[in-house]
Amino acid sequence: MPAGKMLRSLIRILMTFAIAPAVFGQNQPGFEDKLAPRKLYIDYVSFRDDVSDSVVVDVFYKAYSSALSYEKWSEKFKASYEIDIVINKKGKQVTGASRDGDLFADSYEMTRSPDDFIIDKFTFKLFPDNYELIGRLVDTNSGDELSVKEDIKLKDFDRKIPFISGLEFVREAYISPESSQFTRDGTRLIPSVSRVFGYSNPTMRAYYEIYNRPEFSGDYLVYYDISQEDKLCLSDTALFPSKGAVTGRVEEFNVESLLPGIYALSLRIESPGGKLDIKTVEPFIIEWSVLGIVKNDFKTAVEQLRYVATRDEMEGLKKAPENKRIEMWEAFWKTKDPSPGTPENELKGEYYQRVRYADLNFGHFGRDGWKTDMGMVYITYGSPDEIERHPFDIDSKPYQIWYYYEQKRRFVFVDFNGYGEYELQYPYDGDIRRAR
Repeated sequence: MPAGKMLRSLIRILMTFAIAPAVFGQNQPGFEDKLAPRKLYIDYVSFRDDVSDSVVVDVFYKAYSSALSYEKWSEKFKASYEIDIVINKKGKQVTGASRDGDLFADSYEMTRSPDDFIIDKFTFKLFPDNYELIGRLVDTNSGDELSVKEDIKLKDFDRKIPFISGLEFVREAYISPESSQFTRDGTRLIPSVSRVFGYSNPTMRAYYEIYNRPEFSGDYLVYYDISQEDKLCLSDTALFPSKGAVTGRVEEFNVESLLPGIYALSLRIESPGGKLDIKTVEPFIIEWSVLGIVKNDFKTAVEQLRYVATRDEMEGLKKAPENKRIEMWEAFWKTKDPSPGTPENELKGEYYQRVRYADLNFGHFGRDGWKTDMGMVYITYGSPDEIERHPFDIDSKPYQIWYYYEQKRRFVFVDFNGYGEYELQYPYDGDIRRAR
C-alpha cells in the first residue's frame, strides 16, 4: 500500500476511534513499560543514624494531581487525598505513616495539568535488613486507589569507617539558610522521586554522604560511571576536601545525550593515597522522548517515519542541516495534523504510541520492534480487532492471524524459524512491504 494511502487510512482510523488511550493495545499481551510516566512514585534513601545502630530512611512520594477527581467548590475545584506508606518485613508490617490533604484549582483545565504534583517525605528508623515499601494514594472523593511497591535493602554499616550512604536523586540542590524537611547538611535537596531525567530534565543530580573519622582532613577522589547493561556511557572524576566526620556532596551530570532506557549510576570514592575505596550503585531512568530521539539520533527518528511519510519527505528530512532538524521535523508533523486548530496533534501522538508499543512488544534479538513485520502492521493499522493464535498446531509452524474488520483486512504471521520472530506471510491483502 502506498504511504499516502496508508496515511489517509490511519487518519480515518484515528478520527473514527477518537484515539482513546485506555483502549490502546488492548488485544495484545500485557507488559510493564518501565519508562512510561506514572501518577504515583515512591523512593527512599538511607543515612547513618548518629545515636543508634538503626538506619535513617527517608521515604519520598510524588503524586500527580491529575490522578485525583475534583468537585466544584465555590468558584474553584477541590480534590482530597490520603497518602499511606507501609513498610513490611516478610509479609508483616513493621511501620508506616499516613498523611491527608486537599488540592484546589481555579479551573477545570488546571485539574488536568500534567505538571502539577504533590511531593513530600516521611522519615523512619529501621535496622539493616530487607523490607518491602508500599505507597498508596487514595482519592477521598471517588474512593479510587493507586499503589506502588519498592524493595528496600538497608546495608549494615556496622559502624565501619569509612562508608557511604545511599544515593538520593535530586531535581534541585541549593544552599539555604532556612531549614525544611528537604534540608540536609545545609543544602536544600528537592528529590527526584521518579529518578526520571532526559530531554526535558537534562541535569541529573545525586546527593550522598561519606562517613569517616572526625579527625580525617584529607581529600576524596570520586570516580563516577553511567552505564547501561554493562556498557559504559559516561564517566568522569572529581576531587573535593573532607569535612571530617560527615561529608555531604552533590554530584551533577549532564545526561542530555543519553537515549531512553534504564541506566546505572556508579560512584567509587578513593583517597589520593589509596587507603580508601568505597562504592555505591543505583539505577535511574532516561525518559522516552520523541524530541530526545530527534536530537540524539536523527537518523533513527527519520527512519521511524517510514509508515507515515513519503520517500520525498524522508529524503528532505535526511538532508536537513543539524541546526534545522527539530524545526523541519516539527514542520513535517504540522502538515499531518488532522485538527490544526487544537493544541494536540492527534496523529502524531497516536503514531508514536504505536511505535513505542511495537518496540516494547515486537522487538527480537536486538532488532527494534518498529522494524519487524508485526510492528509494521501494528503501526500502520493499530491494534487488531481480533487475534487468532496457533502456537502448537500439528504439522504447522506457529502462526497468528490478525483481523481488522472495518478495514476488511487480515494478516498472517508465521514463526518460520521457531525463534519467536513472526514474519508476514505472502500473499496477503495489500503490498504493505512497500512502506519498508
